[in-house]
Amino acid sequence: MATVMPRHARRCSRDEITKSPFSSYEALNEYKKNYANRFIRQLITGTVTAPTAVTKTTCICVPPGSCPNQSNDGSGQLDIRIVTNPSDINTPVPNTCSYALARCCLNSPYQCGVRYPPPPGSAPSGPGQAAFGAYPWQAAILTLGEIYLGSGALVSSKYVLTVAHKVNNVPIASIKVRLGEWNASGITEPIPAQDFQITRLYIHPEFNSNNLYNDVALIRLASEVQLGPVPTIASICLSPNSFSGQKCYVAGWGKDDFNGLYQAIQKEVDVTVISTDTCQEKLRKTRLGPNFVLNGTTFVCAGGENGKDACTGDGGSPLVCSSNGRWYAVGLVAWGIGCAVKDVPGVYVNLSTYIPWIESIIAQS
Repeated sequence: MATVMPRHARRCSRDEITKSPFSSYEALNEYKKNYANRFIRQLITGTVTAPTAVTKTTCICVPPGSCPNQSNDGSGQLDIRIVTNPSDINTPVPNTCSYALARCCLNSPYQCGVRYPPPPGSAPSGPGQAAFGAYPWQAAILTLGEIYLGSGALVSSKYVLTVAHKVNNVPIASIKVRLGEWNASGITEPIPAQDFQITRLYIHPEFNSNNLYNDVALIRLASEVQLGPVPTIASICLSPNSFSGQKCYVAGWGKDDFNGLYQAIQKEVDVTVISTDTCQEKLRKTRLGPNFVLNGTTFVCAGGENGKDACTGDGGSPLVCSSNGRWYAVGLVAWGIGCAVKDVPGVYVNLSTYIPWIESIIAQS
C-alpha cells in the first residue's frame, strides 16, 4: 500500500538542526538560496549537469533522424507493452509527439541552445531567409493588434530577454510575445506559433534612453512555455565568454535596408564579432566623430560588411554564436549608423555583462 505524505512542509526539530551541518535555520535557508541561484546560473548558461547518483531522462520531440546519439535499434523510442509500477520508472514527457515528430529521450536535463533541422512539411527558405525553426529561441513582440514591435530571446520557460528601448513605458496589457513564428504573413508553417500574455516587465534600473547604456529588459510571461514538445520553440543559452573574431548570426523580421520594408519571412545574416577598439575606430569615422567613446561594458559590436547587418525593426533580436554544438546569445540588436554599410559595424547589448542581473530577476520567481 502506498504511503500518503501530508501536503504541508515538515519542519526540522532543533535537535535535528544541531545534528545537521547547518548551525541555524538561517544558515539552512542561506544554503538553499545559494543553491537555487547557482542552479539558475547553470540553467541559463547551459552548464547544468545530470546528477551523478540518479540519471534524469528528458524526452523531447525532434524531426525524424535528428535525435543526438540515437541508436538504430529503436532505443528510447519504443512504447514497451508492459505494465509496471509508475513509481519505479522515470516516465518520459511527452509520451507521444505530434506534427510527424519523433520522440527523443536523453539521459540529461533539458538543454538550452540546441536547434534541429526543419520539421517535416516545412517550406523551403529563399535567399537570405532563415529555415523554419532555425532560431527556436526567437521571440516576436507584438501589440494585441498584431503590430510587430521588435524581437527578443527566450532564456527560460517564463522569461524573454529583449532591449529596454523597445518596451520601456509600454503598458504590459497592450503587448504579447509570440514564439515559434517564421512567416508573419500567414499560417502555413507545419507547427503553429504560440502566443503568450505578459505579467511583468523588468527594465534595467540604470537604462539610459539617450545613449542606450544598459539597454536590457526581461519580460515575464503569464504562463510557462512547455519546452520539448516542438523543436521550433526552445531556450537560448547565455555565456560570460568572449566570441570576438567568431562568425555569428542574427535573425529577425526587420527592414531589409534603412529605407526598406519589413520582412514577412524571418531573415538571417552572418556577422563577425569584433573587438571594442576596432569597433570604436570604425564608428569614429561616421557622424559620431573622432571623439566618440564606445562603452565596451554595455556594448559589443559585429559586422561591418557591405550588405550584412541587422536593421530597423530588428531591435532585441539576439546575436547568437555557436560553441561545441550549443548556441549562445552574445548580444541583442541595439543601434547602428545606417544599415549594412561597409566598415560600419552594428552595435549590440553586451549580454555577458548582464548575466548577474538576469539571474537575480529570474531567481525572484
